[in-house]
Amino acid sequence: MVLELFGRKKRVEGLIGLSVNESRISLAHVVRRRDELTLELCIREAIEKPATGRELLSRMVVEHGLGKAMCNLVLSPRDYNVYLIESPQVEPEEINSAVRWKIKDLLDMPVEDAIIDVFQLPDDAFRGRNKMVYAVAASRPQVEQMIAMVDRAGMSLSSIDIPEMAMRNISNHFMDDGNGLAFISLKESGSTLNISRNGQLYLTRRINTRVGSDVMAQHDWEMVRDRLALEIQRSLDYFESQVGQSPVAQIMIAPRERDTEAMMNALADALAAPVGLVDYLHELPAKEGIPDAVKGANMMVIGAALRAGVEGASS
Repeated sequence: MVLELFGRKKRVEGLIGLSVNESRISLAHVVRRRDELTLELCIREAIEKPATGRELLSRMVVEHGLGKAMCNLVLSPRDYNVYLIESPQVEPEEINSAVRWKIKDLLDMPVEDAIIDVFQLPDDAFRGRNKMVYAVAASRPQVEQMIAMVDRAGMSLSSIDIPEMAMRNISNHFMDDGNGLAFISLKESGSTLNISRNGQLYLTRRINTRVGSDVMAQHDWEMVRDRLALEIQRSLDYFESQVGQSPVAQIMIAPRERDTEAMMNALADALAAPVGLVDYLHELPAKEGIPDAVKGANMMVIGAALRAGVEGASS
């Protein structure tokens, strides 16, 4: 018994944000002590072969002492779909079941194979219209495979999020959206635009224009820029005309691999609202040795690790 006590490991504080796709594992560990946040760990490792992802995650957990740590898994954009629909007129405890059947014909999988979740919109969204909700649909076999991967690695899965929610966590912690804020993450693999006000998400949209890390060096950049600006402007117009809100006061973009400032300036020239850069890289205290480039690339898992209300995430 004495040996067991001496050998017992201290509980891992904080929350792990984790993302796994076919080519890479991204992980961030955020600890909240009283009201102070610290980024304890922020890493990305390439998966050399498709079948080695499980072994790589297990090694990362052991190497960094994350066994039994609470984990929030953030899905990749290809792993789920989001649908904006009218909210079924049912009791709150019946909403997920009702939404499942409401969207069954929209799914690209049998409804029995889908995991469905719902997130509500603020009461003043879509004024004068029926209440709207966002429905999230993910493949049950795919999600169960990722859950098994986390369990096998030795972490404790506390929740599963989507990038839209991870971005909301970033904006809630590091931006002032009191007068309306559009927050945009531009990536080759899929771009996302969130519009929030007073900490509440009113609108989220995927941007179809592909924006790789070297897009501004391409010969067709001006055409891509115009298409990107048009997509963003249409979302801003929709926020005003359909969601029934006043114009956003600020547009913020997430850090990019190479051209963050140039992209910010290009969009500022093309859009009506001011465009800025979210500076969580410097506002979030971090352990020494974590490069800004890694923190920028790992924004989604940092956002996942900022999720509030998870047991074990604070001390």
